[in-house]
Amino acid sequence: MARKKFIVRVDEDGSVKLPRALLRELGVEAGTYAVIYREGSALVIRFKAKRSPLKLGRQITTEEMELLIREALDELVVARWES
Repeated sequence: MARKKFIVRVDEDGSVKLPRALLRELGVEAGTYAVIYREGSALVIRFKAKRSPLKLGRQITTEEMELLIREALDELVVARWES
């Protein structure tokens, strides 16, 4: 599958506007958090998937609980960073 290429411009303040078509294709909505990191000469953007609510009434494993706790702590860090 050929990669789609988009040309974007870096604004004076360093911001980059991502193409709406690409965001729609990825299912990214306004308010979605992203992690950006450098990999060689490339920037990698990973969008944080919205967490589905935990359904009560079913047992969860220790691993699932640890993952949920880590995700909640990550969300707290992001919320604190924004304030």
